[in-house]
Amino acid sequence: MSLEQKLQAVIEQAGIDAGIAVTHIESGEQTEINGSSPFPMASVFKIPILATAGQQLAQGKFQLEDRVTVREADKSTGSGILAFFDEGVQPTRRDLLRLMIIISDNTATDINVDLLGGAQVVESAMHALGLTDIFFKMNCKDLLKELVPSEIRALSVEEISAWWDEHDIVRDGVVLSRTSDNNVSSAASMTRLVTMLFKGEIVQGAAQDALMKIMYQQQLNQRLPRFLPSNVPFAHKTGTIAGYANDSGVMTIGENNHAVVTAFTWWDDQPFWKKPEERAQRLFEVESAIGKIGQLVYQHYSA
Repeated sequence: MSLEQKLQAVIEQAGIDAGIAVTHIESGEQTEINGSSPFPMASVFKIPILATAGQQLAQGKFQLEDRVTVREADKSTGSGILAFFDEGVQPTRRDLLRLMIIISDNTATDINVDLLGGAQVVESAMHALGLTDIFFKMNCKDLLKELVPSEIRALSVEEISAWWDEHDIVRDGVVLSRTSDNNVSSAASMTRLVTMLFKGEIVQGAAQDALMKIMYQQQLNQRLPRFLPSNVPFAHKTGTIAGYANDSGVMTIGENNHAVVTAFTWWDDQPFWKKPEERAQRLFEVESAIGKIGQLVYQHYSA
């Protein structure tokens, strides 16, 4: 069986919708399944933010050692730890980028977006690279607000959390759409972006080394690297929102053997929103399928 056939079999067995794009760096070989179809990126959109930061770093617009004062108004809900720090903490720009990638910190992400000039700057940077089906419209705060009805968005975090306990998310809004008014990308474009980062086609030298070092420090490794040997370095970023479970990055199979993989997947989580045990089991199955995708790519190019 070809790699494409093996990947397709995993997708079908898991009962998921998926966009997959694989590029082997050294040979240029590519494998795609629905590679041009748009998917919500979820936190994988933090890779385009990292790339845009790299460009501005190379242009001398900031230094990684520059410190930023975190205000209470900067804090965002969702993943991360910076929102729990005291107001006035001063992480470096490197710290903010690292937090954004390795633990998907939403507060660090939104501060990074603001410092770069806003979501439109990131989107424009992607389009200038030729990645014209990567769209970035909303930071984390704005994205999460769209998951609740407009009449409760102004409530406190505690009140919104209480609302979550009794209500499902808004499923007919922009957050789960696959259109250009959302934060979307095709698997092929995300794989291309990671390939460009790795090959030094976006930034070079110390700036490139700094960005890739951050991606290699990823702490959330339950998807594409799930079944890889522990000694396989994998520079990547995951993303999750509702039934979208994503991962994208580059695995180092050997000294001159690297594969970039993007897996954008969707499963119908709506029936499970009041069934936490069943939802956890289904998510385990989906993440295991993504892990099998990473394992198949590794095995294919190891051979």
